Amino acid sequence: MNKDTMKSNLLDRFRISDADLLGSGMEAEVYALNDDKVLKVYNDLSDAAKQKRLRDFYSGLTADHLSYELPYIHEILVENGMLVTIEKRMQGSDLQSKLAGMTHDEQTNMMKKYLQANLELQSLQGKSTMEGFQLFHDHRMSSGRMDNWYDLLSETIKLKQSELKPYFERDVRDYEGKLALTMERLASGYQGDYSIIHGDFYPGNILINEKNEVTGLIDFGMLTMYGDYLFDVAIGWVCLDMYNQLNASLPERYLDIIVSTLGEGVRKDLYFYVLIYSLMTANLYSPTCEDGHYRWCVENLNREEYWEVI
Repeated sequence: MNKDTMKSNLLDRFRISDADLLGSGMEAEVYALNDDKVLKVYNDLSDAAKQKRLRDFYSGLTADHLSYELPYIHEILVENGMLVTIEKRMQGSDLQSKLAGMTHDEQTNMMKKYLQANLELQSLQGKSTMEGFQLFHDHRMSSGRMDNWYDLLSETIKLKQSELKPYFERDVRDYEGKLALTMERLASGYQGDYSIIHGDFYPGNILINEKNEVTGLIDFGMLTMYGDYLFDVAIGWVCLDMYNQLNASLPERYLDIIVSTLGEGVRKDLYFYVLIYSLMTANLYSPTCEDGHYRWCVENLNREEYWEVI
């Protein structure tokens, strides 16, 4: 039985059709099950163990102080050989699909709400459901020797450079010197307060309603960690319109909002975390570094103003 037939049988089993499709991502297609629940049908990029860890993580969160919803997994099933979850249906549309239709002033007001939603995560409690400093621990690394969040970043970068070095040596100016500088700073250890980091805080994972109010945050996962909240702020900044598709200078405008809200002192941390993110994720979508995300990471690593503040 081919996958299309398996999926068709699965949808019939839950009495839903292609017309109930709400959206799709890298790992799953999402269908409306009823007014309160959705059915997620996963591809080979996820497995039951991952979904169980996510379910435990969501169940362990204390989110009383948040003004918006977080995901919740009700059931994890394997039906007709396919992994599915039944999850809470969260109201709203993703911010990424709405930004282009906003006026300049609406975008500015939305970015202020976007930052506030990001900052609210500092109140989120639930670290006890994590293993060390990371939700999904890479078992190629030993968590036993990590007693600081920077240890996790350092070990992750070392692991990734074994894959990325040939490409970075070709494309990143003074790659070895920049890598050494990064590892030297990480070796000093993280000294700040700890918070839960979403790890993929960008407009596609933010839900808003018709009043442009944030109603939900979805898709915690691979980069969900326990560390500096400014890592999330940095990702939220550079991924706001990362390929300048809207031609509206959103990252520049948003950086001004961040700095005016949090102070000029955060700029060096934002730059540093963008460099860290680029070193860690350059081959996330293309193992052979042939896609736009890799080129975007290289552009970041070649921006000397980011390195000047380290």
